[in-house]
Amino acid sequence: MQLPVAPATELVVAPVTITPTKPLTPTHVKGLLWTDVLVKASARTGGVRLVWNNRMATVTTQATAFWHHLELTEPHTDWSRESETAIGERYVRFHAEHRRADPDAVGVRLARADRDGWIHPAGLRMLHLWQAQLDLLGVGGLGLTTDRPLATTAGAMLDTLAARGLLLDHRRYGGPVHLDGPRWGLPLRQLVGADGHPNYLLPILRELIPMIGPRRRFLLVHDDGITADYLLLERVLAEFGARTARLSLSRVPVGGTARSSRYGGWRGSTLGDLSAVSGSADRAAYRLGMRLYFVGTLHRRSAQPFRMGLLRRCVGRAARLLDRAAAGDADPNRWTAADPPARLRAPHGYVDPYRLTASLLGRPGVPPAPEIRAIYT
Repeated sequence: MQLPVAPATELVVAPVTITPTKPLTPTHVKGLLWTDVLVKASARTGGVRLVWNNRMATVTTQATAFWHHLELTEPHTDWSRESETAIGERYVRFHAEHRRADPDAVGVRLARADRDGWIHPAGLRMLHLWQAQLDLLGVGGLGLTTDRPLATTAGAMLDTLAARGLLLDHRRYGGPVHLDGPRWGLPLRQLVGADGHPNYLLPILRELIPMIGPRRRFLLVHDDGITADYLLLERVLAEFGARTARLSLSRVPVGGTARSSRYGGWRGSTLGDLSAVSGSADRAAYRLGMRLYFVGTLHRRSAQPFRMGLLRRCVGRAARLLDRAAAGDADPNRWTAADPPARLRAPHGYVDPYRLTASLLGRPGVPPAPEIRAIYT
């Protein structure tokens, strides 16, 4: 008798999203490339879904308070002509000046962003600049220029969390709403302020919790600066029956400091800067070289600072590998279509991007076979 085949498990990869308020820094690029290699390689072993929704980043005070500031201070600026650096420097100044936005005005813009997908023209300009840079880099599937509502409303999600006893809700007293982290030995974490404004965790929960199902595993990808939040997010998802894992990546220091992009210090090292200085390398060498550097050299917990010279060497090495592959030197028996992903799967079911990339770095002069080139270029 033939037994029924169990449905395949789907890996849901959910990287932390990025507010379109500043350029993509080396830390952002590292996260994006780790995610890109992971998704493409893991898709060769099973079903993978990448979760990226712009509203997870734009339905936040972090974005809307800055955009409200731009509306007040520069109502007539043609944002379609502004560079990512110019917009990002305004964002840095906004935070440095500790401006307090009118909570009612921010609330109106949060509602528009949530209901209608509103994004300030400066944010739209940043998304289009990112899209061009990521197209050159070969990172796809994010849908930066598309819009879709979050999977459920804020009110419905708060009711769902409250029904599980996961909230400390002081709204009836004019206070904030907190996630009850102490039940797991974690700190309290504000989810909604006393002004009714959510932080970035609420849109993430609104998108992910409705996706939970018996045949899905969740992989949460984030930088190590927000590990405490993601430990709590992982516990909340598990409370609803999700099978979860986290992939925490170290930040990339620039100028000797690993800090949030809101503090600046990224000039000359943004993805736009790197796209403009790729030298004589063609597109494929640029794509492979960037992955050799940000995934293979800057490994998961690397404390190495960003080094342009080392990145250039990785791009040069990529060009040589691809030249040899074009000359027919790739070993057709080195990898099969199924072998490398299957061998390099982590316990949680995804292909380890570092181990896969290190395999390219580990044997000098051996060019990648076509199946691997498709992941990296």
